[in-house]
Amino acid sequence: MKFVKLIIVTTLLLSFLSNNAQGAKIKTQKTPAGLEYKFFKSNKGVRIAAGDMVYFKLRGRISDSTLYNSDRNPNAPYMNLVIQDNYKKGNFEDGLTLLTKGDSAVFIINADSFFSTYVGAPPPTFAKKGDPMYFFVKIDSVILKSEMAARKAKAEAEMLERQKNELGIIEQYIKATGKPFIKTASGMYYLITKVADGGAKAINGDRVSAIYTGRLLNGKVFDSNKESGQPFEFNLGAHMVIAGWDEIFSILKEGEQATIAIPSSLAYGEQGAGNDIGPFTPLLFDVEFVKVTKQ
Repeated sequence: MKFVKLIIVTTLLLSFLSNNAQGAKIKTQKTPAGLEYKFFKSNKGVRIAAGDMVYFKLRGRISDSTLYNSDRNPNAPYMNLVIQDNYKKGNFEDGLTLLTKGDSAVFIINADSFFSTYVGAPPPTFAKKGDPMYFFVKIDSVILKSEMAARKAKAEAEMLERQKNELGIIEQYIKATGKPFIKTASGMYYLITKVADGGAKAINGDRVSAIYTGRLLNGKVFDSNKESGQPFEFNLGAHMVIAGWDEIFSILKEGEQATIAIPSSLAYGEQGAGNDIGPFTPLLFDVEFVKVTKQ
């Protein structure tokens, strides 16, 4: 597990942390597996369990050094973690299962055990063998396993619906243009907007340079090098670009231009890309085949 999202800690927690740094002993309890802990606030409610998604604030300390501190990342103040079914008893997740929404506590875990389990590396060099790590945790919210499953099912249903509707959306767009697009066997549509008689063709392995503008079907531009005028270069057939690009540049000749409509199966599929290209999103490109360099 990587602790990459950091959080704000209450004054009370920081006070305990400061006292510990000065050598004061925190009076703790132990779980059956040996995890030391102390509650600062314990609410009534359903305790966190395997399969739940937990959002929490965290401050982690070893010796006199703070290793994890959400104050350093105010734009992403909460860490999140799904409690796995096979979590290791006596470790960090074991502590989380003692808590519910709004609770705060400190867990004390052997640094050697923590780093071997979660980081896969030895503790920092300044840590002595057997040093404890103090994790001050405040639970912000919990998404129950049942709700996680319902959200997953809803997301999967929405993605299947988008996939089902994609072909029809592309066909409607092409029909609305009233232009003689050609459909390839793969499902891509293209329209050559500038013909270059006698231009060289590229084959797999050749170096291709291109000017392009990428758009969504609603017209939003998500990428372009047209204004810079600096061609984009790639090796045809080397999977350096999306499959629709490899296909169209094997069809066009040097000097030609085209508009292409690419289904997501030849673009970014169910994963999407960036903020603009969602799952199962068809794409439009205006491309210019600037040059081919034979390899």
